[in-house]
Amino acid sequence: MLGKAKKITLGIAIYSLFAVAGMLFFACKKQPPSVWYVEAGLEDTWARILRAAEPPEAFAEIRVWDNGEIPDGPGILIATNLWKTEERAKVYYRLSWDLEYQDAIVLALDPWMIFRKHMNPALSFNRVMSGTGGSGLLLIPGRDIEAVRAWTGRFIQEEPGRFPSNEVWQEWEQTLFSRNLFNQNMQGFDWHAVLFRLMGNEPAWLYAPLSTIRRYRDPHKSILEATPFPERGGQSSLQVNLLWALPLKSNFAKSNTEIENTIAWLKRPDIQTIIADTLEWIPADPYGTPYDPVSLTSHRVWLTTPWIYTLNK
Repeated sequence: MLGKAKKITLGIAIYSLFAVAGMLFFACKKQPPSVWYVEAGLEDTWARILRAAEPPEAFAEIRVWDNGEIPDGPGILIATNLWKTEERAKVYYRLSWDLEYQDAIVLALDPWMIFRKHMNPALSFNRVMSGTGGSGLLLIPGRDIEAVRAWTGRFIQEEPGRFPSNEVWQEWEQTLFSRNLFNQNMQGFDWHAVLFRLMGNEPAWLYAPLSTIRRYRDPHKSILEATPFPERGGQSSLQVNLLWALPLKSNFAKSNTEIENTIAWLKRPDIQTIIADTLEWIPADPYGTPYDPVSLTSHRVWLTTPWIYTLNK
């Protein structure tokens, strides 16, 4: 009897050993948890979006990405600038048709448009290029380098979609206000000052991101209209800031259903509408819902523009 009991005990011990080994094996094979990697400065905004939009899969955490190397994953990287480049401008063709670039999905965008009061005439190409002034005011917040670069990009394209070297950019940025394109006083203007002039009695045009107007709290801003930047020969382009989602599939597994489900969710027009409204941008998807009339106009321009470009900060 004793020998039989020992055999039973030994069998149980061996079984337990194999069971523990099996559990360890499958634990090692299990896909690690997915993470939201979010560009520094966007983490709080992305947390609000997740609370409002309720994704189908709960990722482990939000981790801040410092614009360094692309994380290994698994997870999804949310960022406005994914590709490092020495060039000042990056051009994308047919992005509003494809909605993807190098495996990244565009979620929302902040387009630069010309804003004016609806009772004033549209800005013409000749008025933009006039070095001797003219009726109305071209507005620019000269203290904001991003706005200076935005105007510079419009003047120095060598041909549609082709921009010159950084040296030419720097020269233009330094001499922009000596070319009689703007009132000299505007070199010291900030966004508050140009918005005040935009709403004044004199005809005026402001080249600005849509988000600047959406965040402007003047109750009379409903009289503003948005139009594309006028270009030579009817050429059409659009300067934008973009928000991307890049799937990060771990090398551990060829696929990750959790990430695939979430990417499908991010592509939905209603979800992109929530993302855009939280950022005060517009959704990338053609069936997304723009927030107001100037957003609707900007959305239509985005959908019909053959090429767009972003500027590195």
